[in-house]
Amino acid sequence: MKPENRQPPLPRPEKISPMNTKKRSGGPTYHGWWVVVCTFTIALYGWGFGFYGLGLYLVSLHKAWNWSPAEISAAITFYYVAGAFLVMQVGDLIQKRGARPVVLIGSGLMVLGVLGLTQIHALWQLYIAVAVMIPGWAAMGGGAINTIIAQWFNRRRGLAASLALNGATCAGLLFAPAFAWAIDSLGFTHACLAASAIIIVTLWPMVAIVLRPRRADEHDVGDEATATADKGAPMSRAALLRQPRYLTMVGAFSLGMLAQISFIAHQVAFLEPTLGLKGAGWLVSVTSLSALAGRLTVGLVIDRVDRRGASSAVLCVQILSMIVLLSSHSLIGLTVGCLLFGFGVGNLITLPGLIVQQEFPRRDFARAVSLNVAITQLVAAVGPTLLGVLHDLSGDYRTSLIACLVLQIAAALLMLVRPGRAPIGAALSETTDTNG
Repeated sequence: MKPENRQPPLPRPEKISPMNTKKRSGGPTYHGWWVVVCTFTIALYGWGFGFYGLGLYLVSLHKAWNWSPAEISAAITFYYVAGAFLVMQVGDLIQKRGARPVVLIGSGLMVLGVLGLTQIHALWQLYIAVAVMIPGWAAMGGGAINTIIAQWFNRRRGLAASLALNGATCAGLLFAPAFAWAIDSLGFTHACLAASAIIIVTLWPMVAIVLRPRRADEHDVGDEATATADKGAPMSRAALLRQPRYLTMVGAFSLGMLAQISFIAHQVAFLEPTLGLKGAGWLVSVTSLSALAGRLTVGLVIDRVDRRGASSAVLCVQILSMIVLLSSHSLIGLTVGCLLFGFGVGNLITLPGLIVQQEFPRRDFARAVSLNVAITQLVAAVGPTLLGVLHDLSGDYRTSLIACLVLQIAAALLMLVRPGRAPIGAALSETTDTNG
């Protein structure tokens, strides 16, 4: 008998969500990943001009006008303190006006302020130039970038934010050395002109093209899942500060950033007596490379783990780094200590937004993240002075490092305090689509 002819079974239909249709049909990549590229570039220039560049401005202005480092540093403190109040507003502003005009205007003011530094002739004029730069720092800093990323990503927001904020690390690795070389080779004025021209030519067209509003067909499943949680007006800043969960998070990151910024400001001075200036500079580069690796590593796993626990673990790595640095004076020991410390550098900028995503409704995200960045900036601004005073009182950096160690231990423990209601975002994050 001939075998019975049977039709092969029809393939089981595959579920295809609206968001992954383009990807499966060979269409263009999800636009959110181009936003990541753009925000990486924003962070590169923002931290290059607005963070790492501050030390270069200090040296150049001191040489040009013989103003004391203390006089110039006072203007830098004004920059951070006044900037914190603008940082509080940047998330709301991006949500209301869109990312494109905020970043274009902010970066334009950053460029204008940097160019203003080349034209000043009196100390009071330095404050005017710095005041012009402040909106640029707010529009190109951590609060702005976290808010922009949140508009495009839910499930993989941790990876997206980590990749974007690696631009800040690369500012220390690439932009700052290149800017320093240009100042040394071309002079301060010509270096600032060249750097300003580069940011206008490369960043502005990218921002104008990439930072468009998200289209209706680019909504992901997570947006629908959080619709009920997003009903109503966002909490006020005062209401956020009355939330125990928010307070413990902000307190932990403020203490952690206070220790981190303080050590970074004094790292070269701490290492130089043992390793010399060149050796200290080499270990600063090692720290930056470790920061890049640390943010990438945490970014790959953060969307699948408890975010408070991960933040506490990152702080514990920096606690270990302080213990190593306090107990060793050899090249190997100091290198290991700087490598461990670098692992946490940058992650303390990325992680707050991810905890807010997990524990608060989306409607509160921009305001909560911007307020956290502003508070931690205000607290961290006193750190370099604090460690300098401790050094002067004790005669070495041992007491200063012990202070950093105590701050990091307190931050790691406070991060694990979970008062109030349970997180609302953990379950929702599982429903978001593969694109965002």
